[in-house]
Formats: sequence, structure tokens, C-alpha cells
Amino acid sequence: MKKHYLLLATSLLIGTSALADNQIPNTPAWSTPARGVPALEAVEPTVKRQLEGSTVSYTQIEIDNKFNAPDWFPEQHAAMPNIVQFGKKPKVWACASCHLASGTGHPESSTLAGLSATYMTSQLKAFASGERIDYSGHMNRMAALMTEAEMREASTWFASLPAQQFITVKEVSNVPLTYVDSTRMRQIDTSKTVSEPIGNRIIEVPVDKDVVHKRAPLSEFISFVPVGSIARGKNLVQTGGGKTIPCMSCHGADLSGSQIGPAIAGNFGIYTVRQLHGFKSNTRNGAQSAMMKPVVASLTDEDIVDIAAYLSSVYIKQ
Repeated sequence: MKKHYLLLATSLLIGTSALADNQIPNTPAWSTPARGVPALEAVEPTVKRQLEGSTVSYTQIEIDNKFNAPDWFPEQHAAMPNIVQFGKKPKVWACASCHLASGTGHPESSTLAGLSATYMTSQLKAFASGERIDYSGHMNRMAALMTEAEMREASTWFASLPAQQFITVKEVSNVPLTYVDSTRMRQIDTSKTVSEPIGNRIIEVPVDKDVVHKRAPLSEFISFVPVGSIARGKNLVQTGGGKTIPCMSCHGADLSGSQIGPAIAGNFGIYTVRQLHGFKSNTRNGAQSAMMKPVVASLTDEDIVDIAAYLSSVYIKQ
């Protein structure tokens, strides 16, 4: 296994890997955000910034440091392992720099709080071996350079964090115009007041872009979804809708996970869309993924959006 990791890591470092933005075939571009333009509201990078309730402060340069993740409330969790807080230079970013010190993450990454350590370790190994492809390529590059001990440390730490409710799902016919900023975060374009049809999309934006750019451990998001999608998704999730099997059969009665399936409730909608398309396009492979392939085989793009919309609206109780 270590030899396999090393070979993949070498290809990534010398640039021979084909991994790039949106490596999941047939996945809608809106669910795989590429780096865009700088945020419309400029922030002075060297001025100390504060977060309500926190006793620490950081400059934006410090907040954006991929090798020293900001920890606004260190008293709220156990000490981070080095790989989680500092990463491993020059190629492995601090896990918490993207997934946050709360494990809630952002739409362009994922929510880890609420997942089991065993599942997360298995997924890191799948990223490292290439069995699972990250749409941006970042997780493949970094996991290939992590030791198995580091994978277990990071997974165990994130598994200790409680799942939290931070996404409000709203069914709409039209959405504000948005853009993707340089951090892959979708933002509302405040320079325009017009809207556009949502179509068969999920549009996720932070409630407060200033808070989210501080990488606050808990930032609230709005997930705009098509009208009727939550009810349609609920039917598919709970009954299969004649197209698939009920999600509860593998992921638990409350969708908080079981011995054979991870927690799937309460995550970002575009993350769920990416994963379901990944199973369909064979960019997620391995023993566990094999079980999902027949489950998603008959799902349409509309079904996938509906399922993702419903799952985002379900809160995992602790």
C-alpha cells in the first residue's frame, strides 16, 4: 500500500497526473466550482480580524494560511493533531483549513463532523490510491502524501466532533445572480439586483460572507433548491420511488450512518450531487462504492438534485 501511495504521490508532484478541476464526468459544473474571481468586497490582508465570542484574532493572511488553520475557539474541542492544524509542507494542507475546526466545512469541500473514523480513514486511503477521485484533485494529491498513522489521527479527531445544523434549505423558482470567488465559494453578486431561474440546480451561498471568509468554525448557509425537490427527494430517500432502494436500508433509520454506510444527512447539497455522480461515472470505486453503483444507476440528474436537496434539510440528532 505504501508503495502505491508513493507512486501516485510522485506522479502528482512531477505533474504527470491528469487530475484537474471537475474530474467527475457528466457532473454539472455548478456542483464542482473552479477558482473564480476575488471577492467583490476587499479585505485589508494585514489588519487583525475578530470573531464574535472569540478571544483570538487573525489577519486575513493568517486565516488563509493553508499550513496553520485558524482556531477561533480552541476550548470547544480536543487539541488538533499536527496534520489537522498544520498539515505537512510543502503539499499537504492543514485539514482544518478547508474542513474547519468544527468539521462542518464549506460547499466546495465537505462536512466531516458526524462521520465515523473508520469511514474517513477508508476514504483517505481511497483518495491516496486513486480509487476515489476528488473533483479538484486536491484530496488525491494530499492523501497520497499522508501516512496511515496521520490518516487515522485526522479521522479520529474529526469523528469526535458533533454534527451541527447550519444549512437552511429554501425552495425557490428564481435565485439571485451569483459568482464563484477565488476560494471556490459561491457568493451572491450584490452589484446586481436581478435574479435568474434556478432550473435543475442547487445554489449554496453563505448567509454572511464576512464570517465565512474568516473561516469561522460555524458559518450558516442557504441552500436554494427547485420547488418541490424536498418532497420528491424525501420519497426517493425513504421509499426508493420505484427507481432505487431506500437510503435508510444502508445509512440508518435517521440517515446518521450504520456499520455499512456513512452518515448522509445534513451535508451540503452540491457535495451530495458530486458524490452520486461520482458513483455513476466510476470516479468512486472500491468495495463500499460497489454497493452504491446499482443504487444510482437509474437516477436521473433531477433525481440526484432532489435527493441532495432533501438530505441537506435533514438534521442528524446527536
